[in-house]
Amino acid sequence: MRRRLTILWDIDGTLLRAAGAGVRCFVEALTTVTGLPFPTGDLDMGGRTDPEIARRILQFAGAEGDHDALADAMLVEVARVYAEREVEFAERTKVLAGAAESIDAFAEVGALQTVVTGNIRPVAQLKLAAADLAHRLQLDLGGYGSDHLLRAELVRTSLRRIADATGEVDLGSTWVVGDTPRDLDCARAAGVRCLLVATGTNQIQKLADLGADAALPDLADVDQVLAAMA
Repeated sequence: MRRRLTILWDIDGTLLRAAGAGVRCFVEALTTVTGLPFPTGDLDMGGRTDPEIARRILQFAGAEGDHDALADAMLVEVARVYAEREVEFAERTKVLAGAAESIDAFAEVGALQTVVTGNIRPVAQLKLAAADLAHRLQLDLGGYGSDHLLRAELVRTSLRRIADATGEVDLGSTWVVGDTPRDLDCARAAGVRCLLVATGTNQIQKLADLGADAALPDLADVDQVLAAMA
């Protein structure tokens, strides 16, 4: 019997781009919670979870006190700001070439599709809705930054939810699709396969050299995407 293909999509830089929305939310959250200005320098946020990003911001900003508690408070503010500016941010959200078409093509062959994302769940849902992708995915089976600090645990969380809902999950037929080396790292840590796409800030050659199961420049060629995970 053929195993069911399962796809765990990353969101930012893979399915869509919400220009500047995340940073603006964190800027306001940091100011509200600590009164500190947003730190300068490269925070290296790509592929990290929102809880991890919040802690890095606090560290770079020189915040005093319990960073775990402050980060939790910041994430509450991030969700509030995103909800308040939903319409504004939706106008800035761009679905990437081939993303919707790839999801629809995998649906036609019976794949189970959800997300594994560093975004906290309310923000993830707003972004996907703005890109007209939310209804195409089984979001209740995903893994979110609100579930755990570590990205590998988000894959494991999603796998548990899928197993609970369907009765089984085949790791060899399960793929993380993302745009950063951290997407590969979390896939490997959870024992699943990985397709990397150069639709974020990483060049295709860099991604291809990492040893993922497949690497593509983007999702625009749907047949190529399907073949990569055949």
